[in-house]
Amino acid sequence: MNINKVLSEFKEGIINSKKYWIIYMGLILISTLTIFDINNYSNPKIEVVILLLISLFGIFSISYYFSNSNEKELYKIAFIVILLFGIVCSVLMPIACAPDEYEHFVRSEITSTGVLFPHYQNGSYSTIYGVFDLIGTNTQYRDENYNLIGVDNATVFTTDADTLKINYTIINYHSAFAQNPFYGYLAQGLGIDIAKLLDLNVIWMLWLGRIFNLILYACLVAFAVKKTPILKIPLIVIACMPLAIYQASSLSIDSFINGVGILLIAYFFNMYKSPKGSLNIRDIAIFSIICLLLGLTKITFFLFVFLLLFIPKDNFKGNAYYYSFMFVGILGLIGYLWTSNYAGVAFHQSYRHEFWVNEGINSTNQLNYLLSHKKDAVIEIFRIPQYLETDLLFNSRDLYFNSFNSLFLMFLGAVTLMYPTPKFDLKVKFGSLIVVMGIYIVTYLTFLLTWTPVSQLNPIVGVQPRYFLPLFALLPVIVGINHNENDSTELDSYVITLTITFLAIMIISMLGFYY
Repeated sequence: MNINKVLSEFKEGIINSKKYWIIYMGLILISTLTIFDINNYSNPKIEVVILLLISLFGIFSISYYFSNSNEKELYKIAFIVILLFGIVCSVLMPIACAPDEYEHFVRSEITSTGVLFPHYQNGSYSTIYGVFDLIGTNTQYRDENYNLIGVDNATVFTTDADTLKINYTIINYHSAFAQNPFYGYLAQGLGIDIAKLLDLNVIWMLWLGRIFNLILYACLVAFAVKKTPILKIPLIVIACMPLAIYQASSLSIDSFINGVGILLIAYFFNMYKSPKGSLNIRDIAIFSIICLLLGLTKITFFLFVFLLLFIPKDNFKGNAYYYSFMFVGILGLIGYLWTSNYAGVAFHQSYRHEFWVNEGINSTNQLNYLLSHKKDAVIEIFRIPQYLETDLLFNSRDLYFNSFNSLFLMFLGAVTLMYPTPKFDLKVKFGSLIVVMGIYIVTYLTFLLTWTPVSQLNPIVGVQPRYFLPLFALLPVIVGINHNENDSTELDSYVITLTITFLAIMIISMLGFYY
């Protein structure tokens, strides 16, 4: 590698992108003044450090994009942006703050010991007290009686737990996401294992677990962007949605789910644009294996396999297309066996069983209620689209976060509708719509049966926007109306700049909310 050449290209990128990073810095300033309150100005040490970091990271990312803006290099942009802003988010995010992160932490620590299938014994799972030292600082932690305890959203500045050495005393914990497959926790477990091997303070189990989870997500997204022959920029926008980076920067298995989901759709795009007669059973098998890995982590995502049926027949060699039906059947059978023989059983081996009893939740009784009230059930099923939440920027309902969330939704809608897209066959558009709506509705029906009290049809309990993030990657196929695929260099520059800006706003929001 010629270092002088690289530096020269980067310097040129900084100069050529001046307009865009000036826009970025201006929006950062406006966001900071809007979000920060008197507490942020009273002792702004952490605020100054983080603002300086995201300013430098933003300028670097935008300049790097201008130095490597050809389509073959876009995957590098995705990797760098996710990694830079995700690492800041990983360290800045309060302890066990992400949804269910306390339980993901327990499962990640168990995986770090080499135990791939947690042992359920005497109503609990074994982990170490070091995990408890951290998750006990947050109200999202629940004790053995499912009571919330601890300090609200503790950070390393509001608790001394982070300075403790790792305590290896074995303790029992009531839940460990045993229903999830082990491979969704390998990255987090590796990070935790490194923290143990280096004998670091306990906080590094959390931080390194998060960062390794983030690295896996960045790699999956980068490979997806490299693999897809179309819609690379919209795919980067979806992968860098603030809520997606927020989840990827935690210990949550959502990082794996979203990364593999985006990769699956990229592979679908690749199959759709393949030359006629080029696809064979190997391509179908690869797509199905990716779908299998995804479906075992979130059962409703098995429905992605139906995308195979909407790829043009002409793209396949001979009669290879008809093997798609066979793989759809195989994955359907695996999904059923996995749910009934493992995941369903493990799901009950947690606090959830007692919670369901206390809250009057019973899948069988709920199903019987639906069958005996068919009219009401049908009406509520058609009303499911009304439940769609749109909080994709940050996990908060504060007014100014909602305002920025509205701006992000307009940006996302503009990219989805107006970004130049190929003219997709009606079959592909219709098939993508069926898959998106199928996953959306079946997810709600699943929560209606498993999280909603018997006889309650409205509202359905437990569904969150983060469950649907991979679906957004199919929206340009379904609703994209701009098919003018002429040079979009300037448009791409604005889209990348705004994508990075909204990530910075998410981090500023975290500063305003937690610090």
